[in-house]
Amino acid sequence: MVWTRPANVPYPSVWHTFRAKDVDSDQMVNYVVQDLPEERFEEAIDHMLNIFIYDEPMCEAKKLAEDPVSVQEIRDVWRELVQHRVALICFREGSDEIAGINMTYVSDKDDKKDYTCNGDRWRDVLDAVMYFSDRSNVFERYQVDQYLAAMGLSVVPKYRGRGLATEILRARIPLCKAVGLKVTSTVFTAIGSQIPAGKVGFEDNYVMSYEELVKVDPRFEFPGIPGKYCKSMSLKVE
Repeated sequence: MVWTRPANVPYPSVWHTFRAKDVDSDQMVNYVVQDLPEERFEEAIDHMLNIFIYDEPMCEAKKLAEDPVSVQEIRDVWRELVQHRVALICFREGSDEIAGINMTYVSDKDDKKDYTCNGDRWRDVLDAVMYFSDRSNVFERYQVDQYLAAMGLSVVPKYRGRGLATEILRARIPLCKAVGLKVTSTVFTAIGSQIPAGKVGFEDNYVMSYEELVKVDPRFEFPGIPGKYCKSMSLKVE
């Protein structure tokens, strides 16, 4: 891990507040998006393992949740990424219940690329994501040495339909400005995250249909995915 959070940026910090419908009524209430506190790292990772890997198209198509080795490996990856202290949590103001999580971290041009997967299902998903990431050429395209990346955006089912994904992605902007990052980029595998990203201003870097993706590598077959395309998308933070 080359990048470290600047010491002059308070942690945890609140990055964005917005109003949306409450969980059990049409009443508008305040929501907060802030840094994921250290004492909630494991809770957030459990959320991702209990919800995200069942919802995310590639993980669901590969039935990743049924492979204990893959589950443990993705848990270990998230445990490493949250150490960057830029992952985001969303909740209703006055409540500590998780409404959404974005496993954001900082991708550094000088990071060593020596990670090895033992779980076949996680390897297939990760390699497919890296295929898109590599072809988006974020470091070269935007002339940066680091950018805010992410490995998972998830909203708790009962909080869906309230625009939380859009607002969580929007919170990346003040976060990036505060920690000195000029770009945020992610491989969005689902239309449910691609549309919110577009609303925030993310632009397409590399797009391919899942139908074409399997022609790149037979391992990149993800049967039953409802969306047509996978997209690497980026946002310049001015």
